[in-house]
Amino acid sequence: MTLLHLLLTLLGTVALSGIAWWATTGFALGQLTGEVERDAGVLVQAARLGGAGSVALSLEARLAADRSGTQYFLLAGPDGTRLAGNLATAPQQPGWARLRLEGPETAELLALGAALPGGGFLVVARDLAPVRQLESFLLGAAGWVGGAALLLGLAGGVLIGRGVTRRAARMDAALARVEAGEIGHRLPIRDGGDEFDRLAGRINAVLDRLQGLMQALRQVTDDIAHDLRTPLTRLRQRLEAALRDEAGWRGATEAAIRDCEHLLEIFAALLRIAQVESGARRAGFSSFDLSSLAATVAEVYGPAAEERGQMLETAIAPGVTAFGDRELLTQALANLLDNAVKHGREGGRLRLALSPEAVVTVEDDGEGIPEGERAAVLRRFHRLDAARSRPGAGLGLALVAAVAELHGATLTLADAGPGLRVTLALGPSRPGRGAP
Repeated sequence: MTLLHLLLTLLGTVALSGIAWWATTGFALGQLTGEVERDAGVLVQAARLGGAGSVALSLEARLAADRSGTQYFLLAGPDGTRLAGNLATAPQQPGWARLRLEGPETAELLALGAALPGGGFLVVARDLAPVRQLESFLLGAAGWVGGAALLLGLAGGVLIGRGVTRRAARMDAALARVEAGEIGHRLPIRDGGDEFDRLAGRINAVLDRLQGLMQALRQVTDDIAHDLRTPLTRLRQRLEAALRDEAGWRGATEAAIRDCEHLLEIFAALLRIAQVESGARRAGFSSFDLSSLAATVAEVYGPAAEERGQMLETAIAPGVTAFGDRELLTQALANLLDNAVKHGREGGRLRLALSPEAVVTVEDDGEGIPEGERAAVLRRFHRLDAARSRPGAGLGLALVAAVAELHGATLTLADAGPGLRVTLALGPSRPGRGAP
């Protein structure tokens, strides 16, 4: 990080210095070229009006007024002999040229040659020493600026690099503590909200998710050990009874088979919930008719409600579509209606509603669920005391919660006064809904 910062600083300094050198020296050389062209134009005009004598007088006057000693002239006759000026010789060729004067002090000149009307030749030149001095000054200044930029870039790079290293070291130390078993430890986040803070926040969210999954896994393990112990114990007792009473082995075997089927149903439900929570079913999402799905589920559970003397009311808005897994949402709605039939009041009223905004509501008028238990019943195997006498394993609402999370839906349990109202808000159909 330090070397990269230093390299970028040097490249920027070199680029800016080069642009400044090119622009400044180019401007100075342009001014010098303009002066030579103006002097040559004036002298050629003087030759046109007054001849070579007028040009010679003008040259003497210009040389006398030149205090800087940077102006050079040469007036040659038609035969090439020097008539006036401070240049001994010069190439008598029209156009621009660079001349070099040898002597005690070497000088480099920028010269412009021009043929005079009526014969003769004129050379106007300027010493390039001021331009070379400016170039030397700019190169020296660039060196100082480059050195300062080098030191500042190095200092800035070191400070930035140390800051990055310290932040990374703190994050590494925090993750090391998590790896060592402190699953509740989190990465430090400052108030600045920079990239490291956003990254730490995202990592903390992942750690929160992992911690929640680990706690859920421990809870599921405890629930499985507790809830499967009873059917397995009952299965063992029936098999032992069949061994002792050969006459009743058929009935005991049939009961054992029923217990095995119940256990298999529990494991199938667990596997289904795990598959839903993994997000593997999200790849098969598509748009489908939610109104038709809700009507089908209501039709299937209508006879079950009639057996208990319950009246199933429906208020399904037509033409409502949803985006998701049709099979999973069918299972979720079936679980909600199944719970309503089982736990609703015998001879009572059930209601299934679907709004145009794709909000599904299932109500019953049974005992309901206390507010303090509504979050717990969404966990696997959690059952209220009043429901333990009824068939079931406490996995129905857990599957509904998993399906809702997969689809990015909102699952709400509320009091129906009396009874329970469950709301599943899927939202409008659009591809991409439910993405993590």
